[in-house]
Amino acid sequence: MKRILLLACVVLAAASCKTITPEARIAEIDGFFNGKEDTYTAKLQQYQGDTQLDYLDLVLSKDLNAKDIWTIESDGGETMVAEFPGKEKNAPLSMISASLDDPAACAAILEVLEAFKELKIQHKNTIRAVFYAPAPDSTQQSGLAVINEDIHASKEINLFDIELSTSRQLARHTFCIEDTPAFAQQLIDALPAYFKPLGDYHFVLQKPDPAWPLKGTIYRYDIQTGEFQKEVAAITAFTFLLN
Repeated sequence: MKRILLLACVVLAAASCKTITPEARIAEIDGFFNGKEDTYTAKLQQYQGDTQLDYLDLVLSKDLNAKDIWTIESDGGETMVAEFPGKEKNAPLSMISASLDDPAACAAILEVLEAFKELKIQHKNTIRAVFYAPAPDSTQQSGLAVINEDIHASKEINLFDIELSTSRQLARHTFCIEDTPAFAQQLIDALPAYFKPLGDYHFVLQKPDPAWPLKGTIYRYDIQTGEFQKEVAAITAFTFLLN
């Protein structure tokens, strides 16, 4: 009798669990950021150097429940990495990155991670958040070069990196895809329908930058700081769909 009751409870529980569609999840993301205050940018602008890294460490560990956090030395200073395991064991990596001298871009990463936590968004891949040290030379990316070396040395698989900035070098509301043309075209065809509730967003194929130190598939996005929460909602939706 106990076994029958247990099986009945399992069946009822399974029946009550409804799969959340991508459209419904994106609506949740939009609602989460609607009217939300920018929690992190002012703090990241206030702090510099080790103090900035201490603040990131505190937020990532205490507020966002990162599984692992570590720093890597480079010519430009320390780069901080935080890891959030995916639901599949030994899942490959997907990265989201920003330079430490771009506080709003770093804040956007924290906002994305907060949304994933608060909305209980499950992700297949292991998400690795990278706050990299700017280099003292013209490339401004020495932290990413060390990250690239570290990934190859550990023989990890990095599926892609979402690179955020506020440089205003890219077109407004446009995700630039540096990937093989065939795969990029699939994204360009499929993604706009999911983004319609969030606004007028665009997806374009872009030629990879040969000087960029992190190799592989790169998705670039320039944040419009005047509409920060709307932008972060779009980045969160993009991160969710890719994962």
